[in-house]
Amino acid sequence: MQNFLRFLLAAAICAFAASSAPASGFDAGFSDSLARVRSAVVGISSTASRILTNDLLDDANVRKILGLPDGVLIVQSGATVTGSGVIIDSEHGYIVTNSHVIADADEIEVTLKDGRVLQAEIVGSDGSTDLAVIKISAPGLVALDWGRSSDLKVGHFVAAVGSPLGLEQTATFGIVSGLGRSGLGIDEYEDYIQTDAALNPGNSGGALVNAAGELLGVVRGVPPPNEGAQGIGFAIPSEFASKIVRALIEDGEIRRGWLGVSVTLSQVGIDATQDLVVDRLSCNSTAERQGVKLGDAVTALNGHAVSTEAAFKNAVSLLAPDAQVILDIRREGRTRRLELTLADAASVRSAPVHRALDTVTLAFPVSSASRACTPNGPVLLEVPSDSIAYAAGLRAGDYLTSINGEPAVSSPRIQDLLDAANGKVSFDILRAGTAYRIEVP
Repeated sequence: MQNFLRFLLAAAICAFAASSAPASGFDAGFSDSLARVRSAVVGISSTASRILTNDLLDDANVRKILGLPDGVLIVQSGATVTGSGVIIDSEHGYIVTNSHVIADADEIEVTLKDGRVLQAEIVGSDGSTDLAVIKISAPGLVALDWGRSSDLKVGHFVAAVGSPLGLEQTATFGIVSGLGRSGLGIDEYEDYIQTDAALNPGNSGGALVNAAGELLGVVRGVPPPNEGAQGIGFAIPSEFASKIVRALIEDGEIRRGWLGVSVTLSQVGIDATQDLVVDRLSCNSTAERQGVKLGDAVTALNGHAVSTEAAFKNAVSLLAPDAQVILDIRREGRTRRLELTLADAASVRSAPVHRALDTVTLAFPVSSASRACTPNGPVLLEVPSDSIAYAAGLRAGDYLTSINGEPAVSSPRIQDLLDAANGKVSFDILRAGTAYRIEVP
């Protein structure tokens, strides 16, 4: 059925081309564009010693049968990963690819369209977005220009070019079948272009382009655990990827600013509108100290509207430490504008250099700007695992600071607030230095 639909689509395109352009003009124009794209897309092969792991090797019984003591790892020497890359700077030889293609590599080989095989060096890598930049030195390189991924609409025609299954400079054709895809659990920061252009293992790091040959996305691959093309594949949008790439070229790494909040789509007020509401607030964070509260509806970041959780998270991730940002919020029906200064995410997550505190993050208490960060309510001593509260996310040890935004200062007060609740109830809790808002239908 899918092949039949593709046949009808191809027939419709050919009919359109025949009625609106000279014979073979459409094919020739697209072919010329792809010829340049294919010259800028490279095959990548990286070799490394990688830890061999899978579900079987993680099973204690299997390890016992194999005689593998706890803590002993199996290292595979000379493991090879293949993928694709796109030349984005012909003068300096910069190539963008996926970070998993070159992760922990001892050696990286790049194969050009003309058959040349060159050694490459890593410029920088960012595992949180699965983007990396490598560099080669060679004359006569062809580079692609970044396109505007924000101009894409569902139904636009695109082509994917890469080295699937080792078949270098393979081009496949399709449409944009979705935008802003997130929540897939593939990368920490997700905002994918979805396409039905056929993608297979080896396409990762390749190019998603339009008919003009502009780079609209860096191919991320197919959703796991699929091994072959299923009509669904993803690419990292060019306008997001280009900012990461620029930072990697300049600094070799990504230094992210830390705001200390997360948001979720929630119904606010009686008009049934969906707003991005602050549902997690790190105590002593820059946001908490500068006035952000649980339940605030975020309407804009630096003057730009944000409509999804992923869009907000990604926008913050592109901001540098010490950046000055403006956060527009709505609280209790009134709009406010907060001016915030971001912290350095790396320094916040780091700990003193001593093995006893090797993975511990420390925060020293200061005067809190948020009632949610002050443990002045009751502590939950027991939350049965079969209770509604447990299913909603409440746990033993949580401090209950507010119910529907009102202080939970005593048992009678808690009962009054629950009796007065109309439908959904929100609980503000304090857990291990982070304030959360948990909503229960």
